[in-house]
Amino acid sequence: MAGIGALWAGLSTNARIGVVGGAVGVLALGGVAAAVLTGGAGEAAAPPPTTKAVTTTTAAPTTTTTAVPTGPTAPLTGLAVQEKDAPLLFRTALAVKIDNLDTPGESAVPQTAIPRADVVFEEIVEGNITRLVAVFHSQQPGTVGPVRSARTTDVQLLPQLGHPLLAWSGGNEGVVAAVQSSPYLINVGADAAPGSYFRDTSRRAPHNLYVRADELFGRAPAGTPGPTPLFLYRKPGQANPPTAQGAQGVELNWGGGGASSNVGWRWDPEARVYLRQQRGRPHLDSEGEQLNATNVVVMATNYGQSAADTRSPEAQTVGSGELFVFTNGAVIHGRWDRPDVAKPATLVDDSGAPVLLTPGRTWIELPRPGGTTVVP
Repeated sequence: MAGIGALWAGLSTNARIGVVGGAVGVLALGGVAAAVLTGGAGEAAAPPPTTKAVTTTTAAPTTTTTAVPTGPTAPLTGLAVQEKDAPLLFRTALAVKIDNLDTPGESAVPQTAIPRADVVFEEIVEGNITRLVAVFHSQQPGTVGPVRSARTTDVQLLPQLGHPLLAWSGGNEGVVAAVQSSPYLINVGADAAPGSYFRDTSRRAPHNLYVRADELFGRAPAGTPGPTPLFLYRKPGQANPPTAQGAQGVELNWGGGGASSNVGWRWDPEARVYLRQQRGRPHLDSEGEQLNATNVVVMATNYGQSAADTRSPEAQTVGSGELFVFTNGAVIHGRWDRPDVAKPATLVDDSGAPVLLTPGRTWIELPRPGGTTVVP
């Protein structure tokens, strides 16, 4: 069999662009207490056919390292991948809805596999709780969870990835209909692919549903294209722009309430990543790794009322708003603008120049206007 290098060399220029999408695109990018803690009325997860325990281990936190540039560029990170991993870039992206309830009495933390995501979105749901949308593409995700329900926010948010697979579990009739009727989303939820989901018997329901995410990529229709880039990136050694200001990080407030968990990001100059805190403590995954990101893109976002559930806020991600980009130890202030649901937003600084990110994992935070505090 020919090696990946030979396969890559044999592709036309247009085919290479379609596969890896080099760095040419941009992302300028309550109810009653019981209902809040269970994710809202109408949410239901189909009982999975098997059960399995996901073991939580404790290890010293680690940070992301940059791969040696031996292969093509991953469109969602701007990083070169090893030649052996190049076939992964031929597939569509997989977005997984991940539970993030984190209260003293009930919690979905720690979560599994988030560090393997290329991009993570954080959105507000009922009770000013947040949920995560982890987007996997250039790495194998393995087991991911805990998985929870979709929202109408996702139907507008995710088409910027092209035609992504969506892993989720349940929702009221309106949300289910919106996901299933979307011309952009490929439904691989617990109802559509029940054999890939299971319950972890060591954890409390509903925060114990997991998915064998690697199994879901094969459910994309043949010929489904991969994602194109969401960002523009700095070249190696390129300095921050004049509009960048030194900053230690950011604090995010989602609107208050007993179930709402404020988030902080802090720059680690040695590891050159931002480390995530939640409720004032390090946010660790199931392997004991503190969640981190090379870039934190904060897009101040207005929220309306979902037509599918009057208690559910819906992020207005088609529109524009204030922007804070944390990258390379600095903050760049500007605006984001996304007029088309099928495309990512553009990011520009206060001078009107495109914002360049650092190649690596990016978290996209979607707080309401006024919910962002820069830590100088």
